[in-house]
Amino acid sequence: MKREKQNNFGRFYALASKNPAIDKESMVLQYTDGRTTHLREMYRDEYNEMCDALEFGPGGSRESEFERRRRKLRSAVLLRMGRLGINTVDNWDGINAFCLSPKIAGKEFGKLSLEELDALIKKLELIIRKGGLKALKHEKQAAGLKPTPIFLPMPVKSKYLS
Repeated sequence: MKREKQNNFGRFYALASKNPAIDKESMVLQYTDGRTTHLREMYRDEYNEMCDALEFGPGGSRESEFERRRRKLRSAVLLRMGRLGINTVDNWDGINAFCLSPKIAGKEFGKLSLEELDALIKKLELIIRKGGLKALKHEKQAAGLKPTPIFLPMPVKSKYLS
């Protein structure tokens, strides 16, 4: 396997400008195992490892492409659920109950694959375009299902109520 040299150093200089205590030569020496002190002689994997350490801390790494995509899709689903009136703030039971419906996803939210999340986004967008969940309830009522009346207690007479 041929190791490619790095030829664009903008990421390093952008990170180094945020922390003036960084010494370029010692950083390069450390991440090349003493082979060189010049950025242009670093290999791409060494350069990326050094920049990741500057950006995310030692031992830190970027999240994988899969994790990034999954996080983005989950966020998009939760946003659309919120638009439909479902409380998405620390309400995982409600979110899972909604997703478990066979008409929605048929699975718990955390067990949905990337393809299922993508399909769920399209389904939720369609529901939003058709008027949301309340519109679906009104369609059921028009089909013959009558709403149950709610009886409220009579207010007590007081000097504050006339």
